[in-house]
Amino acid sequence: MPETEGPVAFTQICLVRHGETTWNREQRLQGHRDVPLTDVGRRQAEAVARRLAEGHWDAVYSSDLMRARYTAEVIAKACGIHFVTDPRLRERSYGQLEGLTRTEIAQRYPHLAGHSWEHEDSGVEPWERMADRAQAALADMTARHKGSRLIVVSHGGWIRALLGRLFPNWDLKSPIDNTSITVLRQERDTWRLVVANDTSHLVEPRISQGDVV
Repeated sequence: MPETEGPVAFTQICLVRHGETTWNREQRLQGHRDVPLTDVGRRQAEAVARRLAEGHWDAVYSSDLMRARYTAEVIAKACGIHFVTDPRLRERSYGQLEGLTRTEIAQRYPHLAGHSWEHEDSGVEPWERMADRAQAALADMTARHKGSRLIVVSHGGWIRALLGRLFPNWDLKSPIDNTSITVLRQERDTWRLVVANDTSHLVEPRISQGDVV
């Protein structure tokens, strides 16, 4: 049964960023590219899955990109439930910049400096457009699962965009580490941030965290 607080049922969303990838380690923009997890990333996925398996969850949703999908599959198996993919949970598309480091972007596209890479020839998805699809996906999930507890496996940029849309004072530069847990709670029509970027399950010395790129 979903948890309740007094007479008011609430919906709880556990946002999980995918495990570390090879491009996280190399600090390359991934966007919509499919990049596999590293050995560390797979151990991170197993660690967060063990933690989440200690609670009750009603559904797992995931970005359809490989790095999130693998992480979600490990979590769903540990929790004994299936997961559903939704392309709206994808990372921001970085267009022509995908696969490049920030240094390489500065060298190849000097005219993008100061434009947040949103330029007509870069193909980068506008930040607000990503925030729109993140908010729309959240609205659909919560309408479908009112009063339930959901796990949503996505990406660093997507999670930051959603938090920025829900909480105007949220610092968009705040880190969202690999397999970190961020918990949101909706009571009536109000969202509350319960936990942000919790990685306490990554206790083994070799389960490190990649950069948010």
